[in-house]
Amino acid sequence: MTPDPPVARADAPLSEAQAVAAQSGVAVLFVVDEAGRLVGFLTRKALAAVPDGSLPAGKVASAPTVTMSPNDPLERAVVLLSERYLLLPVVDEGKRLVGVLTNVGLLRGLAQMAGLGEEGTRILIRTSSSSDAYRALRALEAKGLPLVSVLRGRSGEVVIHVQGVQDPAQLLAELEGQLR
Repeated sequence: MTPDPPVARADAPLSEAQAVAAQSGVAVLFVVDEAGRLVGFLTRKALAAVPDGSLPAGKVASAPTVTMSPNDPLERAVVLLSERYLLLPVVDEGKRLVGVLTNVGLLRGLAQMAGLGEEGTRILIRTSSSSDAYRALRALEAKGLPLVSVLRGRSGEVVIHVQGVQDPAQLLAELEGQLR
């Protein structure tokens, strides 16, 4: 999530909203009331088509159809951003805008959850059932290897990211032997 995105006040003239959008370079400018509560948003296209710059931004802003909470699971954002939305406003319990989540922010969050960029060894195993993955995890636990993440693919592939592996090829051979 990108905290504190650029905003225009709902009672500010559209000419001011246009200036904020141009200065910050955003494609979507959020509009908030005097308490910081989300009122809506203005796109670049909507701002370019403004007939009267003295109109209040809140009168022209489109109401958001969906918002996220800072406590919503990342999985909800995955579904929303992959199916329909380009960005998601994040509001607190008082409906105050606290940030925005974009595809880039989502990828960063997923990468962090998957432990991408962390030191360690990624082990790819092909499983015939979920019990194989659990057996592999128990075997890694028995070796005292710190677990970073587990990712499951569609065709029985499981990627296990662990730390502390001295010989990755030997470990993979041991795991494959235990899974036969």
